[in-house]
Amino acid sequence: MEANESINTRSLEDIASVLDFAKLDRSEIKSETQSVYFSEHLDSESFRLLELDKAVLEAIENGEKVVLRGDKEDCAVLCTDSQTFEVKQGEISNAMLILPNIHFGPELSTNDEPSVRYNEVNSVMHSFFELRPVKPRLAKLRQLLEKNPYSGQAEEGDDDHQGKKFTFNELLDLVQGSENEINTALHKMQALIIDGYWRVLDFDFLVQVMGHLLQLCDENDWTHSGVPIEECLNVLQELYPRSVVEHVIHNFCDKAVPTVSGDDDEENRMQIDIDYHKLNEDKVCRFFAEQILKHARKFNLSHFLSTWEKSVPEGMKTSLYQLEGLALIDRDSTPEVISYMTVDTLPEDMDERFNFLFRMKEKWSLADITPYIKDLETDKMDVTAMLTKVARASMSKGIKVYNSRKPLT
Repeated sequence: MEANESINTRSLEDIASVLDFAKLDRSEIKSETQSVYFSEHLDSESFRLLELDKAVLEAIENGEKVVLRGDKEDCAVLCTDSQTFEVKQGEISNAMLILPNIHFGPELSTNDEPSVRYNEVNSVMHSFFELRPVKPRLAKLRQLLEKNPYSGQAEEGDDDHQGKKFTFNELLDLVQGSENEINTALHKMQALIIDGYWRVLDFDFLVQVMGHLLQLCDENDWTHSGVPIEECLNVLQELYPRSVVEHVIHNFCDKAVPTVSGDDDEENRMQIDIDYHKLNEDKVCRFFAEQILKHARKFNLSHFLSTWEKSVPEGMKTSLYQLEGLALIDRDSTPEVISYMTVDTLPEDMDERFNFLFRMKEKWSLADITPYIKDLETDKMDVTAMLTKVARASMSKGIKVYNSRKPLT
């Protein structure tokens, strides 16, 4: 490679001399030779190299959107419609030369007469960006929505007094996740669209709506037979927006076929045509547990279990498995206690998550810790693999328990 001023000095004779020195015959190379030289104005700052993951390449080839997401203080992530990738800078051991007009094998001239093509190097790169699949960073999504939870139409005001409301596109600009992942997270946290904005229901407001819904179920014996959606909406829309009531029903009920009896076939057909939903026992019991624990934070376990059992609708049975990821039981204390701790409030980073958990409790059984780390699972690392990496296993009172491998910070 030669300097710019010598671009015209690399002649066919020069090339023949190089071939002779390398002990190559002209017939062993293409008739067209490319001579490379450096530009006088190298520009290595106006663009960056990005090594594409197979999934990202396929997304681009299929015409999908590929975008960089995050707020100013966030590390960059790249998102397709369905996946999120962390963007990390990697070093190149050998400098990479960028030649926009370089030709490759089939593109080279096949004329019999030897010729020279001159190619300018306009950039020299020493680093590139690589992609690594990561979990979407969704903690910010909850933080944004909880700035202005929905507490009923009477409480609605302007954003200056209540906090900003966000459309889906605004959330996409701020939250580091793909569209599909963010949409899934919104439904998981039981958010809904009200007047074009994504909102979460204020918990005390949800308690009010659930109270009226369960009262209506009790009065009409819908707890067992199923909730006729239209009839329920027509009654409760006098108290709450219809869309909110429907949202709550769908979050705490499952679609069900109504129980019909009697010999009147026409009446039976009419009942079957009605859209029925049946209260989901686990979801309703979990809701009442959260209602009890949310304000008390820590509770004597036996007192809690008694209070919880009495609070749920008649006929429903409470069980500790309904509390997974919602509450933590300390069986080493006297008396045993239960604390309110939701997985949604824990750090998203795996090391930070385990550091937090082991600071809270020195030793964990697999059953206790799994609800608090299961959301960190990836295709390459499940709960067992994570524990093997960060924890030591030992036996305590006949049960395998895990404690931190490294000192806690």
